[in-house]
Amino acid sequence: MSRFDDKVVVIAGGGSGMGRVSSQKFAAEGATVCVVDINIKGAEETVKLVTEAGGKAKAYQVDITQEDQMENLFADIAREFGHIDVYFTIAGISPVGTATTTTFADFKKVVELDMYSVFLGCKYSIPYMEKQGGGVIIILSGTYGIRPTPNKIGYSAAKAGAISITRSVAIDFARSNIRCNTICPGFVNTPLNNGFEGEARQRFLDKYQPAPFEIQPEDIANTALFLASDEARAITGQTIVVDGGSEAALYLNYKRPAKE
Repeated sequence: MSRFDDKVVVIAGGGSGMGRVSSQKFAAEGATVCVVDINIKGAEETVKLVTEAGGKAKAYQVDITQEDQMENLFADIAREFGHIDVYFTIAGISPVGTATTTTFADFKKVVELDMYSVFLGCKYSIPYMEKQGGGVIIILSGTYGIRPTPNKIGYSAAKAGAISITRSVAIDFARSNIRCNTICPGFVNTPLNNGFEGEARQRFLDKYQPAPFEIQPEDIANTALFLASDEARAITGQTIVVDGGSEAALYLNYKRPAKE
């Protein structure tokens, strides 16, 4: 018996990157996966990959920043499948900018997608989890929500808010057998980081990440599978950092080449 047999797992941002890999891994463990994405073609491609491998999945085109769409999404899933066991929200953007270079419109955009959508997902999934006697919510945040980096004011603020929502949901609904945790990835090799490649990427990894490899979407998906499983039943309200040691270090002390 697999860990997620007869479970319904909803993955927001499942049309690519970490969301696609997570959808495949949950399905391989027996779950019925609801692949949610504003890009329906991406969601359908994920569903195709899952079903070709023998899994079960359905695509949903949803703008997760829109309250009516989120309310309808969970109502539709509950009506069709009867229960919602895991909600994993991954979708987000990562713009650059300071307090003076970021427009208010751009600041609102990142907060809407990276924080408001997290609230909406919790608001409309939790009632179904309460009725069925429990569930799991996993929120993808980021290490900049713990410790901001220069030129990332909107992203850092939104991710800090998502971490705070995680803790509030965990303590408010623990007695309803609902657990909520957040995963903070470091630099992950996903489409979100396309364009940051070659020498620039290597310099970043050499300077900031102690582990000598690129973190892959599978590393994040495997963490989510553990947090969603009964093996993690005592873990809630926690920020799980998956970053190769970057957040643990103030800086890396590599020996510089001797001057000629």
